[in-house]
Amino acid sequence: MIEPLLILDSREQWWPVAVETIPQVGGTVDGQPADPHDLPAVGGRIDLPKDMTQPQVGTRGYHRVQDGGSLWWHQFWLFYLYNPKTYAGIGAHEGDWEMVQLGCRDPEGNVPILMTCSQHGGGERREYWRTELRDGRPAVYVARDSHANYFAPHRDVTDQADGQGLELTGIEWLGFGAWADWPGRWGNSENSPGPLAPRREWQAPHAFHGQARG
Repeated sequence: MIEPLLILDSREQWWPVAVETIPQVGGTVDGQPADPHDLPAVGGRIDLPKDMTQPQVGTRGYHRVQDGGSLWWHQFWLFYLYNPKTYAGIGAHEGDWEMVQLGCRDPEGNVPILMTCSQHGGGERREYWRTELRDGRPAVYVARDSHANYFAPHRDVTDQADGQGLELTGIEWLGFGAWADWPGRWGNSENSPGPLAPRREWQAPHAFHGQARG
């Protein structure tokens, strides 16, 4: 299986972690410890401490395979505890789900032909042959604070991804639990709502690719 290589911005302070990190940093739901494997059935919001900083834990992500549009889509989902990005004074929020996916000819994920990167409410797409490869892996440049994913170093009024930070070469890719369908929000921020669970955001990988910016 070919995995993306995530490259952080030089000033990035957060990196992707397992959802099991939430109770470790003191996350709660309705005043009770937020166990990602025992969340309220009716939903709610995960509340994370306002003074939270990045815990010194390993980088983790989640991987699944779903067919669609005559391809097998290998999705690599990433959870960040905090998104500090603000634009015009709003936008920072607790909890941040992002995703990179490869559309492959084979279920094993060794022959990718398409690739999609999540960016804010949408994404960007490319044919795989147009991606930058490092040691056989497609490079993904992660924007500082927002964690939007780009195919090349990027800078505009919204995002900065200089590609001069850590290369996350050793992400451990885990499987999903029932939490991936949870109807609640993965954060409790005042100005911006926390994100929905991944399977409620990216249900049809080929449709997400088709709607992404080319």
